[in-house]
Amino acid sequence: MDQTNNILKEYRENAEIYQSLKDDIEDILNSIVQLNGIKISNLSIRIKQEKSLYKKIMYKNKYHHINDITDVVACRVITLFEDDVEKLKKLVCENFDILELRDKRKKENQIREEYGYNSLHIIAKFTKERCALVEYAPYQDIAFEIQIRTALQHSWCEIEHGLGYKSEYEIPKHIRRRLNRLSATIELLDEEFVAIAKDVEAYNNGLEHEEKIMKTDINILSLQKYVLHQPYLKELMNHLSEEYQVPLEYDVGLLSQFRVVQRLNYMGYGYIHELEHIIQTHKEQIQFISKTWMELLVKEKTAFNYYICIVWLTICNMMETGNEEVNEIINKETIEKIKQSEIITVPQGLSN
Repeated sequence: MDQTNNILKEYRENAEIYQSLKDDIEDILNSIVQLNGIKISNLSIRIKQEKSLYKKIMYKNKYHHINDITDVVACRVITLFEDDVEKLKKLVCENFDILELRDKRKKENQIREEYGYNSLHIIAKFTKERCALVEYAPYQDIAFEIQIRTALQHSWCEIEHGLGYKSEYEIPKHIRRRLNRLSATIELLDEEFVAIAKDVEAYNNGLEHEEKIMKTDINILSLQKYVLHQPYLKELMNHLSEEYQVPLEYDVGLLSQFRVVQRLNYMGYGYIHELEHIIQTHKEQIQFISKTWMELLVKEKTAFNYYICIVWLTICNMMETGNEEVNEIINKETIEKIKQSEIITVPQGLSN
């Protein structure tokens, strides 16, 4: 008991150091993730509570000092894609001294310590080079844990933990078979998401060619590329920016906010080249709507979104076809002003 009390005393004395260590690990890992373009779902770090520490000391009965316990400070990084687990593992090994690396992923190990468990565990310390700096010097003898796994692996762990089984030997055989099938499915899903991410990247790279964009179906990516490079829309937006003295911003989220892809598909437009036809035959109407929008709706704005031009294009087409959904996009004042113009014919009953 004296030994346990001594360890807990050391733990309390190190409280401020643990908090500083936690913050510095978080800063370093966040920098690694951002600088290397690793997509993560979550990065969390915690300091073990004294109650949990006490249970661990009593249960293991092998610790003599607080620094013998390597997970007082522990971090968990949840990546979106499985190949990012390997990238992050490599970067962690480059930035810290690695004391131990345990790969508990099923595909790497036929025998696992915990049933169904998929995760990479790293026990690390700050490097001697870092600890030579005064701000990191207190960490030179403190090890900490980093867990890395995908969002799907993390979901599996959370659900499996909720079932209450710690070992496959505790599970009834007929349930074990079902869990094995599900575990294999999780691995297949992780692999497929990596493949899809690579296909999306290849698709985006292909959209750099204008002739390919024109033949592409209308989706959020192709629409974004098209709007940015279509000559008339580009000239119109730059002209409005200068005329109203408001800068352009480029938030593609606007296309989702106004459900542009859904609306265009609903109106029967499935391919980018079909939008080109609308623009060429409705330039005057598009320009009028843009002026009306700027005068009535963005007077007090300090900036306006470049992608609003495709919303104007959608409005133009919806008005000509009498689509009542136009009321969800623009207010009655704007519709009344458009009604008074001779440029766009607005069907009777629209906005009433």
